[in-house]
Amino acid sequence: MKDFVKEWLALKKPLVKESTYKSYFNLTNAEIIPAFGEKHIDRIPRQDVQSYLYVLIDEGKNRTAQKIKQMLGAIFDIAAEDHAIKSPMTKIVLPHYEVEKGEVLTLEEEKRLIEFCLSHQQIKAISALLVLLYTGMRIGELPSMTYHDDGDYPYIECETEKVRKGYAAVFRKIPISPMMKKVLPYIDFEKAKTCSQKYISETLKTAFDGKHHPHELRYTFISRCKEHGCNLELVMLWDGHEFDKDVASSKVDRGYTQYTNNYYFREIEKVSYEV
Repeated sequence: MKDFVKEWLALKKPLVKESTYKSYFNLTNAEIIPAFGEKHIDRIPRQDVQSYLYVLIDEGKNRTAQKIKQMLGAIFDIAAEDHAIKSPMTKIVLPHYEVEKGEVLTLEEEKRLIEFCLSHQQIKAISALLVLLYTGMRIGELPSMTYHDDGDYPYIECETEKVRKGYAAVFRKIPISPMMKKVLPYIDFEKAKTCSQKYISETLKTAFDGKHHPHELRYTFISRCKEHGCNLELVMLWDGHEFDKDVASSKVDRGYTQYTNNYYFREIEKVSYEV
């Protein structure tokens, strides 16, 4: 089995991002190879795979079980194609797993976070939290950002993280909202760019006693933009979304639409409220 794992990893490496490959590599070495690595791939019965995945479920590792099921299916597909063996994955079942999406910060929580940031400016992660809260950037996009204020339209530019390997990099411009202008004096963009994701997450947990995680700041920004009537296509462009069920137009339609700078950057002015 371990030989087929290596072959599958070699096939995936040139096709996926480095972070995705690292995730595959770590999961195969931590889970799949210890469980099945020394067994002949044509002598692994369905019952053994099913029992192994159920153990993970019992341990509360639902997401890990789902990922390993997908990976094992791909690995056994290689063996089935090359050596005409029957894959044990065809009737493997797992209970439904609902991914936790997190929650949007309430206005009271947003106020609490701002007060925490302003009273703990010595903490390096503070700048990153303020940027995430008022731009909706993904935490992994922070290192690529640059702040521009050389004209009528200040904005932050960053490289969109969710782009498949082999595709051209996508850079987007996020206008500075009235809410972000209020906290700009407290943001050190270099600190925000170089702060580790773990430290940012731990600092946010400290502010909320472990309740929230950084991606919820993205949900908050997007929700505030929608609540205040911003053009939904622009919200998608600001945040690097390819699809949104609330937006009727297709990706192709957006490709043929070009907004003027005045409209693109002024629409963010709607995002102004009291906390």
